Amino acid sequence: MNQFTHQFDRTAKYLHWISALVILWASISGLYIAFFELTPNIKKHILSFNVSITTVFIPLFCWRIYHRLKQGTPEAHSAMTRLEIKLAHIGHTLLYILVSLVLVSGVLMMSHDIAVFRLFTIPQLVHDQSSIHFFEILHLYTCRLLALLVLCHLAALLKHEVMGKRILKRMI
Repeated sequence: MNQFTHQFDRTAKYLHWISALVILWASISGLYIAFFELTPNIKKHILSFNVSITTVFIPLFCWRIYHRLKQGTPEAHSAMTRLEIKLAHIGHTLLYILVSLVLVSGVLMMSHDIAVFRLFTIPQLVHDQSSIHFFEILHLYTCRLLALLVLCHLAALLKHEVMGKRILKRMI
């Protein structure tokens, strides 16, 4: 990526918005399942869709990480302070780490084979119940941390936009 540009390239933008849609859908629907009473059939369909969409998302997210490492990021907005730039770097790094942990723990916590949109099946990878329980707990807490970090990400975006630092246009 040209180090003097303020825009992300088209691939980075597509991968960002696909990631945003998948992460927001999985987070919101997961919280919905956790806090509202649903019929077993509806819950089963939402969970099945979430498992399928996030499983398909894993290679896309790996591509996103590769692309980010290969292309880098555009130059920071000129009005951002050194502290804001450092915090943005830390926040984005944590987002990548947490999404990775959520995806990996989500696969490893499965106590059955993963049916992906009924097109193909991925065999269960972990069979030891205590290990499955560990990954369930890891998944639960990393999902919560990810939701909190996404809210911080959106709050930072809103703050910068309101203060005239039009950083959203870099990603659209």
